[in-house]
Amino acid sequence: MARIRREAPRRLNLALLALVLVLGAAAGWVWTLRASALAREADEAAAVSAASTHAVSLMSLDHRTFDTAFRGVVSTSTGETRARYERDQAATRETVMKDKVLQTGVLRGAGLASMNAEGTRAQVLVVADVMIDFTGRKGDEPEERFYRWRMDLAKESGRWLVANAELVS
Repeated sequence: MARIRREAPRRLNLALLALVLVLGAAAGWVWTLRASALAREADEAAAVSAASTHAVSLMSLDHRTFDTAFRGVVSTSTGETRARYERDQAATRETVMKDKVLQTGVLRGAGLASMNAEGTRAQVLVVADVMIDFTGRKGDEPEERFYRWRMDLAKESGRWLVANAELVS
């Protein structure tokens, strides 16, 4: 009889230990899923922020600060897009300086359209309005323009960069 009394607490202890281990494993699994979801959300927000920054750089052309502003355009891009900006920089600078361009833009919104499963490619839609004043042209009124971009981004060395900025209507 004494033997039965000793086995009952042992079985109960083993059952409780098994329950604690199962609950601990489940909690760890949930914690890992949550951490992964939070990391994904942060990555998505970073991609949208990078596209927004690029759009603001594109809209902020000012003849007084062109070189600094254009560096922002180049530094937020990659690949063929970056090469094109670098290739066209001298011609763009000449036009901006000649017409004394002053662009003032407003970012209206940006949102993630898609992101690949690996988190290395994303597509962001950006909406912005810009007022362009050609202060070097006599008789020209400022022009208001409305931009809608589809930007493809690539994550390189932990940083989101614009690989393509396509105007859409």
